Amino acid sequence: MLSRCRIGNPRLGVLEVLQSTTHHTAQLQRARRRLGSTVKASQIASLAPRNKYQHHKWLRARRTLASAPDIDVLAATRKDEIYSLIDRIHQHEDEFAAVLDDVFLDQYDHVVEIRSWGLEDVFSGSIGHRNYQALEAKVRDTRQQFGEFLPDDYLNPAELELYNTLYGEATSLEKKVEEGEEEVKVPDVILRDDGQGGIEEIEVERHIEEDKGDVEWADYMGNRDGDESEGLFKHMDSVATQHRDIMLDQIDEEPETGSGSRNHPLTDAGKFATNPTTVFIPKDTVTDPIATILSDYPNKHITEAAHRTFGGPRMPLSTVTPPPNMKAPNLPIPLTASQHHLTEMEANAYLAALYPGIYASTLSVLVEVRKRLGSKWLQDLIKQEKGPQVLDAGGGGASMLAWREILRAEYETMVPDHPRDAPIPTGKSTVLAGSHSLQLRAGAMLENTSFLPRLPDYVHIRDGSTLADERAPTRKMFDVIIAPHSLLRIKEDYRRKEHVQNLWALLNPNGGVLILLEKGRQRGFEAIAGAREMLLEKHIASPGETEYEGLTESGDMGSIKKEPGMIIAPCTNHGKCPMYTVPGQSQGRSDYCHFSQRFIRPDFLQRILGSKHRNHEDVEFSYVAVQRGVDMRETHGITQGKAASDAAFAGHEEDATGNDPEATTPTPTDVNVLSLPRVVFPPMKRRGHVILDMCTPESKIERWTVPRSFSAQAYHDARKARWGDLWALGAKTRIPRNLRLGTVETQLSKKERMQSKAASRINRQEEEEDEDEAEIMPREKQANPGLADALNEQADSLEERKKGRNIPSWKRYANKKRIRQASKRTTDEETGDIA
Repeated sequence: MLSRCRIGNPRLGVLEVLQSTTHHTAQLQRARRRLGSTVKASQIASLAPRNKYQHHKWLRARRTLASAPDIDVLAATRKDEIYSLIDRIHQHEDEFAAVLDDVFLDQYDHVVEIRSWGLEDVFSGSIGHRNYQALEAKVRDTRQQFGEFLPDDYLNPAELELYNTLYGEATSLEKKVEEGEEEVKVPDVILRDDGQGGIEEIEVERHIEEDKGDVEWADYMGNRDGDESEGLFKHMDSVATQHRDIMLDQIDEEPETGSGSRNHPLTDAGKFATNPTTVFIPKDTVTDPIATILSDYPNKHITEAAHRTFGGPRMPLSTVTPPPNMKAPNLPIPLTASQHHLTEMEANAYLAALYPGIYASTLSVLVEVRKRLGSKWLQDLIKQEKGPQVLDAGGGGASMLAWREILRAEYETMVPDHPRDAPIPTGKSTVLAGSHSLQLRAGAMLENTSFLPRLPDYVHIRDGSTLADERAPTRKMFDVIIAPHSLLRIKEDYRRKEHVQNLWALLNPNGGVLILLEKGRQRGFEAIAGAREMLLEKHIASPGETEYEGLTESGDMGSIKKEPGMIIAPCTNHGKCPMYTVPGQSQGRSDYCHFSQRFIRPDFLQRILGSKHRNHEDVEFSYVAVQRGVDMRETHGITQGKAASDAAFAGHEEDATGNDPEATTPTPTDVNVLSLPRVVFPPMKRRGHVILDMCTPESKIERWTVPRSFSAQAYHDARKARWGDLWALGAKTRIPRNLRLGTVETQLSKKERMQSKAASRINRQEEEEDEDEAEIMPREKQANPGLADALNEQADSLEERKKGRNIPSWKRYANKKRIRQASKRTTDEETGDIA
């Protein structure tokens, strides 16, 4: 009967089951024979409600069982047998749940919920608790749940006795309510349909803090000697202000897209966001195939492998961004796509733990690149004879899945009648996967895909024909290269630069796009910034910088000509990165360029993280996207530098209205978003103004303030601005932002640090001695031979120290003493104090 009721309605608890059995005494007797145990009617109190929404059911059950005869107490000799049986029931429940989970993938989780019945609480009142530890745990949990006031008959006599011993005499909750006292507050909850025939509770956070103590009406009325209504009005105004700020924050989170958007067209054009802003990883192409692959392995083994590989239960070494208070090490991802050996469980952990984060971050970057290059760029790649040639050089196939999602969206725009389930022309796809186990898993999700165990080395091979071979060397060329998490794992800086140069050599010289992406932490940003600096220095030509000094093909130093190219995102300048002023790693860095993308975790990732209260994640990343062979600064007239920064600060609100003054919808005609500053930190929305931290086209980090009085349109769009957006509507004030970039001094070895401190101490002492010598006037030196000898001896000591010889401290102090005595004697002679 219990199982039938449970499966028929998954949300029907043990309280309703027991209530249904009290209609007839005969049913109670049959239940006794089946279970081999007895339950007192008074023990229904152990099923007291957890919140106020179940309180009426609890009272109805108590009244129903009040007239039922108590069943005899089970003999104590059968207690161990009862609890052993309960343990076996729970064990079989876990085994049954594991089988259902492996076969049906969480579709029948609601069926097996025997633990929620609370069997131990039901029988503990009759046969006693399992042991003293269980009794004490029940009492402590009750105290934590209800505090000083307990519902009547909630604890049995043994539990109540221990409660009184630990916490004193318990106070009845019903008695407290009868005396007019305030009822115990319960968390704010919302009930909603769970989609399975029942309801579930959702806790709601309070936006307004509750008063810390009792507030009298006189406090609201203000000073009694003055106007009594003034205090009340102040209180009402403060409450209204709080509610207004809450409503503004809620409205700011709602995106305005489509024809009903109130944003300026340049604001919409500069948005850094997917649509919708939260990435829902597609089930048919990503999550379902991964879940099918993982279903052949126990969930426990996959979880243990992921925790062991990525640094623990919270996996700080994966794509997950750990919280600052965790102080996780700044290390690369332990598993890479280019590894030549991955075990079966390591490959499963790669799919389950890394694929969702790599997919979401890569999709965010590809959406931004497509916005900046326009639809024509992507459509031209699709229309090529062989389609786009794409290389995933670090994502193990996850980046390729994100690319195909962008390609599908663009192709459906080109061909509106194309069915959603029909295949699309994907061109030639190549994925770097060194291990056989990873190739098998990625190949199950990616059709028409080639796999490379390693990248070809184009840096150390010849560029042209030779005397021995007149044929020109053939090379693979790719239109798009996506290389996530491939730099940070390389420790040596020169090898990291060679890797970037090799990727650049693999790129199509007529418009190929290279995307480098790393974890959004200090070391990840420094790896991306170093690659950006190397590309600008050696490969990408800029006005006034078309050559660089380096080794020519003959082996001599000379000038090498750069080729056209341009940074597409996130930078809108080609100068030195203002957050990477000193090459290499910096200790204590707090400010660095990175961005964030939210995505919904798949079920298999939720199980690995053990998360029950949050199903989304914000993955943070640093990236740079560069186009080779095309410079939009020349082809599209994009301006950068100080002029572009000043123009953006003045605002382009009127410049983008078009030539037709009667146009109802303004269209941007003269302003290109790649000449605008980018918001590189989360905007700070204050009362009446918004603060935006910008990376300007002048290659500076500035703080711009947009108040309500500046412009109604600009203030409205600033309230909607998000981290990563390009800003076009100007600001009222701008100031340089102080950056915490750390120092490079701590990178020195201990010996080098000691030598540096010793040299600075010697220089300081020399400066003090030089100041003492300068205080003696030249006339005094000539008038007193003793003073001149002391000064000469001090000068000789300084020369010896400069040559590296050690001068004892007693000798330095003796020289200073002689100089002071000789100087004093000279002064006394001039004033006539000496007889």
